[in-house]
Amino acid sequence: MTGVEGRDKEGCGLYLYCLVRGGRDAPFSCEDLSEAIGGNGDKVFAVSFLDLSFVVSNSSKPYHDPIRANLMAHQKVIEAVMERGMKPLPVRFGTVARHRASAPAADRIGEVLRRRYGEFEGLLGDMENKTEVGLKAFWRKERVFDEIVAEYPDIRRLRDRTASAASQGLAGRDERLRLGTMVSRALETKREQDARRLLSHLTPVAYDYKTNKVSTDMMILNGAFLVCNERTAAFDAAVQEADERFGERMSFKYVGPLPPFNFIEIVVHWEEEE
Repeated sequence: MTGVEGRDKEGCGLYLYCLVRGGRDAPFSCEDLSEAIGGNGDKVFAVSFLDLSFVVSNSSKPYHDPIRANLMAHQKVIEAVMERGMKPLPVRFGTVARHRASAPAADRIGEVLRRRYGEFEGLLGDMENKTEVGLKAFWRKERVFDEIVAEYPDIRRLRDRTASAASQGLAGRDERLRLGTMVSRALETKREQDARRLLSHLTPVAYDYKTNKVSTDMMILNGAFLVCNERTAAFDAAVQEADERFGERMSFKYVGPLPPFNFIEIVVHWEEEE
């Protein structure tokens, strides 16, 4: 029933990365794949049922802390699988199938594949012709602050007053804090306006999209877009048009294709499964 491409060592269990189409009749090759989570040099391999497989590695721990090194290892293995020409569906970070005396981890994983076979086939079929891309947009710092000063007379007056007082050694802490608060609020308003403008330009070409939290004051948009394969060229063109239209005010970081991290997350609750 269950095929294991690789060696299931003694230990706590098996760590799950992603689901792929490809089983014992089309074994998943993992030679020289990205280093597994944990940094122990473990190999990545596959546990299969019929034409479906979970990509896994041995885990000496029942739990992996969500620190950067572990998160990156999880992500890089999935990306490496995609680079092999497969369409991986990510499993939730930190999913470990623990060994039991009555059921080795590989058997427990195989049983999940068997029981949820129809569900997983449907998810893989739905995502077969779609790809995730990411777009981050940033203001050009000098330009956006010039715009704020021009658009908000009260900010301009307070800035000038604070600068004048500072030149005389009289600038007060309260006024500087007030100016910082006003600028921060103006940036948030402008961020919402510019993000809406970008999304209205891009979303008609995408199948779906999600916005993630911005990570810097100068970031306008941290977007993930799910794009049908036949619309990839059109989405690329829309990004290029955005760069041509807004490039004097903004810079863009466009990445992809990516696994669908923002749109699919397979969750396994072991106690419920069994």
